[in-house]
Amino acid sequence: MANILIVDDEKVVRDLLKRLFEGNNTTVFIAEDGLKALEIARDNPIDLALIDIRMPGLDGLRTYQELRNIRPDLVCIFITGYAVEEALFDKTKQPGMICLKKPFEDIRQLKEIVNKALEGASAPPPIFQQPTQERRAYVRLNMTLEVDYRIKNNEEQFVSSLSQDIAPGGIRIITGESLPPGTVLDLVIKSSRNKKTCDAQGRVIWNKKSEDKPGYYMTGIKFTNVDLSKLAQIIINSEDLRRQDGR
Repeated sequence: MANILIVDDEKVVRDLLKRLFEGNNTTVFIAEDGLKALEIARDNPIDLALIDIRMPGLDGLRTYQELRNIRPDLVCIFITGYAVEEALFDKTKQPGMICLKKPFEDIRQLKEIVNKALEGASAPPPIFQQPTQERRAYVRLNMTLEVDYRIKNNEEQFVSSLSQDIAPGGIRIITGESLPPGTVLDLVIKSSRNKKTCDAQGRVIWNKKSEDKPGYYMTGIKFTNVDLSKLAQIIINSEDLRRQDGR
C-alpha cells in the first residue's frame, strides 16, 4: 500500500495525476498549495510527493523543505514548466532528486519513474542516513551577493550586508550587528551581474560571532516569503558571471 501526495495549483494537473496513479493499492491525496500539503502530511503517512515548483504562497521547493520536517524520509519528485526554476533545482538538488518537465510528453515514462521511486521509498538514499539534525533539503551555494535588510515593519533605512551562501529555503549573511533568533526581516537580494533584485522576507534562525571577521556576525535566515523565479534568475546569473571570471 502506497500513499502519494500531489501538490499543484493547476486543477487539470492534479486531476490527471490522480487518475494516473490511484488504484492498485495506491491512495492519492491532492493539495492545491503548500499549506494544504503540510496539513495532509501531518495526518497521513505519505510515501512519495509530486510537487510543482512554482506555486503561489509557499513554493514547491520550500514546501518540500517543510514536508521533510514532518516526514524526514519522504521521497519527492518535482515538476515544473519553467526553465529558470529547473536550472535552480539542478544547482541545489541533493543526489537522487528528480525534476520532470510539464507538460508531460511520455505518461508511460512518468509512471515508470514514480513506480521506481516508490520501490525505493522503504530504503532511503544515503543522504537520508545522516542524523536528522545534519540533513539538508538542498545543497547550499557558496555565493557572495549584496543583501539589504531591515527589521519588518520598521521604517528605518535598509542595512547593507553580504551573503555567505544561499539555498532555495534560506540565506546566510554577514552583519555588523547581532540579530536575535526570531527576528523577522525584510530582505532585498541583489544580482552581482545586473540591476535585478529579489524582495523577500525571512526569520533569523541563529546568530553567532564571525570567526573570520572580528566585530561581525554570521546570521542564518530562513525564507518565509520569496519570489522563487526572481531568486533563481539572480543565482543563475551570478553563477554564470563567476564562471566567466574563472572564480
